[in-house]
Parts: sequence; structure tokens; C-alpha cells
Amino acid sequence: MFKKIIIVCVCVFGISGVLIYGRYIEPEKIIIRHIDVSPDIDIPALKNKKLIHISDLHMERIGDRQQHLLNLIDQIEPDLIFLTGDYIQWRRTNKGAIEFLSRLKARYGVFAVMGDYDYSDSRNSCLFCHERGTGEFTKQHHVAMLRNSITTVNIDGQQIKIAGLDDGYESPDFLSRINTIQEADDFLLLLSHSPLLFDQLSDKKKVFIFSGDTHGGQVYLPEWLFRIFGYEKNVKYNYGLFSAGRKHMYVTRGIGTSHVRFRLFCPPELAVFYF
Repeated sequence: MFKKIIIVCVCVFGISGVLIYGRYIEPEKIIIRHIDVSPDIDIPALKNKKLIHISDLHMERIGDRQQHLLNLIDQIEPDLIFLTGDYIQWRRTNKGAIEFLSRLKARYGVFAVMGDYDYSDSRNSCLFCHERGTGEFTKQHHVAMLRNSITTVNIDGQQIKIAGLDDGYESPDFLSRINTIQEADDFLLLLSHSPLLFDQLSDKKKVFIFSGDTHGGQVYLPEWLFRIFGYEKNVKYNYGLFSAGRKHMYVTRGIGTSHVRFRLFCPPELAVFYF
């Protein structure tokens, strides 16, 4: 009888410990992942530069986690910052997210795309880009929102192309435009909230995609379980680097959580790239 009580107590404390860790501890443990990009991905303008990739903040306000993230970014002193959507919680305020964006700075600019959560509040989603009641660009932050568009950035006399696919209003014409880029062109850096964009691009195109959305699953699970749950994105592109022909993609675990505030063996990450 005594042994059974001990076993029950150990199980209860063990499960409680896992739940507490996944709920309150791991979601706050931001991991910095340093990624040395393959020499096959030759982008001369980014040589000896630091590029940060952030995704899926899912925030309402700047709390301890977000402040810690901002401090880490300031310490790294990035040359470029890329963000790949889902800055807010579903149908919640975007004030905290806009304040967070206003505090980001990088030597050659901060570039971003929107995620599906950012369009959940249709009345306020436009405030990420424009001033309320006007068609003028917002003055609340200096992040360049790429909505089915391509921009050129000059870095020490050399140019790179950065494109962004809008998750709320994907454009077939824009995808066609990307796929018609000449094979001899330099690498295109492409921001997309969903990693499934990878399947829509030709293997012959020199493109590096930055994506998020999957959260790495939030809990480390085998592929077959994600398949049972119907999470196609997690089955195919849960987390990490992917390559096919000339195209490449990195899917980050992101910073925040959705549905349930819980992470287990899948901590939030800040990805730092060295080309």
C-alpha cells in the first residue's frame, strides 16, 4: 500500500512539474539560434552581416518576455531584421505589437509581412501600415510592411531584393512574378508567414524564404501525430532549414504561443543568420 502511495505521489508531482514547466517556464526561455548559412547561398551584400528573424509574437503588451527579446536584439546589433507575422492574439488589441515594432532598429532596415492573426481584427489591421482614417503610412513605427511587393535595399554599395507575401491577401499574380525571376538573378529574400509557400515556387529559383506559423508545434511531437491532428504545415515544415534545388527556407519556432500558452521541448527562439 505504501509503495502504491509513493508511486501515485511521484506521478502526480511529475505531471504537475511538467505542466508548470510547460506553462510558465519554457514559454519565457528565449533561445538564440545562430545559423551559418550554406556557402551555396551566395549573397555578397550580406557577407559579414547579421540578420535577425522573428515570428509569431502573439502579444497584447510588452511584458517580461517581449522586453527580454528587445534587449537581446539590441545586444546583437543586427544589420537587418525580418518579421514573419502573427504579432497579436486572435481578435485582440494591436497596441502592444505596434509599440514593439516601434522599438525595433537595424542598420539597413526592418522588414515584415502580416499573418492571419493580424487580420483577425479587421477594423484595426490596417493600423499596422497606415494612420487611422487616412491613406498615409503610419508614423508609429518604421517597419516596412511588404504586402505582395518587392523592395531593393542598398548595403555598402551592393543591392539585395526583399519580397513579402501578404498572408491575408495572397496574390497569384505576385507568386507568378516571383516564379518568373530569371535564374541568373541574385538570391531573392522572401518573407512569408506560411511555410507552404515553399511548395508553390520552382526549384530552379534562387530564393531564400523566411517563415514561421508552425511554432515548431509548441510541443515536440513525432510527425505521425501532427498528421493525425491534420496539421499539414507541421508535418511538412515544422521547424528548421529546408532545401530543394536552388530554393531554401528557414521555419522558426517563433516567440509566442497560440491557442494554449504552453511549450514543451520547443522553446521560443530568436534566429540570427550569418551569410
